[in-house]
This record gives sequence, structure tokens and C-alpha cells, in this order.
Amino acid sequence: MADPGERWGLTPSATSLRRAGFWPMCVGAWFLACASSSATAPRAPRSATPAPAGPRESGLSAGFRSIEALGQGLEIDLPDASGWRRDARETQSWVALHRATQSRLIARAWQHDAVARIADCERQARLWRSDLPELDSSQLVEARELTLAGVYSGQIRVGVAASGADGMRGDVLAFGGYGRDCLMLAFTTQAAGPGAARVVAERLSVFSELVFERARRLNIGARVVVPRL
Repeated sequence: MADPGERWGLTPSATSLRRAGFWPMCVGAWFLACASSSATAPRAPRSATPAPAGPRESGLSAGFRSIEALGQGLEIDLPDASGWRRDARETQSWVALHRATQSRLIARAWQHDAVARIADCERQARLWRSDLPELDSSQLVEARELTLAGVYSGQIRVGVAASGADGMRGDVLAFGGYGRDCLMLAFTTQAAGPGAARVVAERLSVFSELVFERARRLNIGARVVVPRL
């Protein structure tokens, strides 16, 4: 598979460092374009460069720990794992909330009634969960194919949208199929203020590049030792 940096014409270096430069630029450009196109009254000029956001500011860049997404047969490397709480109201999907960053992570694995194509899995997931965003062309900042959890032929999409007067919402959606099995992963987060674009970009980078791409299917033996959430 092509190196992620090559797709954007970037010079070789650590993937996380390349993405740290690309994502804020891409999300920041979207934010500025959206602000200029939707303005109906004069506004103070907005800086072309989003305010810097380090790991502490983004809140989801460190403290990784492997956990089991209970009931889904899936292991996830979760940043700031101690800050997440599973939503016990959810009985079919595994849903975890990170209140400090207004973030939510959903995972669901299930068996399809025929050979599972990506489109089939996405269609079924949306029937179950009307809260999954559509991510139209005006919001989309990345779409690519990848292998999820080692076996699922999948697709990942990343999008951003304005939220409130000075906020931003970001989403990462991934759907995959393997034989008759389907997988859905969905991450959403919000931030507000002058540094919102940079903060959201950092979180999207972490989840699309690290969390989703490193998800693993669990065998029976692994379920004994991997902490659950």
C-alpha cells in the first residue's frame, strides 16, 4: 500500500509528523472557505494559520492503552484510555464517551446475510444508527481505502463541519466487509474557540491514522488478557 505521505506529495518522514502538518492545513483551509462563503455581514479577518495545538491541548494524543470493545471481538489502542466511559445504555453497539473533549467512539461488528460489501455494511449501519453523519462533498477532507482490523476490506472517510459560532465538529467513519462479516467504526469530536481547527485536526489525525488503522480482531485467548471498557 502506498505510503500516506506520498499521496500528498510530502517528503518521507514519520507518518504522524507528516499528518500533523497536513491535517491542520487541510482543516484550516476548509474552515476559512466555509466562513467566507457563509458570511452575510462584515467580520473581523480570521488568521489563515490555526492556533497551535499540542498533545495536551488536543486532549487525545497521548496515554494510549489497548482495550477490548466489549461484545465486538475488537481490540483498540485508545488515547487517554482512563478518560473514556462506556455508554451502558447501548446494548448492540459499543459506544464510549470522552466528555473532556466532547468525543464519542462507536464500534460494531456483525454478520451480514450475504457476502458483505462495504456499501452493504454502511447501509445496514445507517439503518441502525441514524446519528451517523453523511459527510457530503462540502465537508469531506479525506477518503481512502484500507484494511480494517487486519481482514476487513474497508473505506475510511474524514469530514469537518462548523459547529456554533466559533466551533468545529470532526468525524471519522470507517466501514468494512470480510466474507459475511461487517465492521463499523465511527468517531466524532467537537472543539470551540480560536484553536478549534487545529485541535479537531489533531484528533482526526490520531483516530484515522492510529486508532482505526491499528484496530485488531481478538481471538479467545486475547480476550482473557486485554482490558475491557
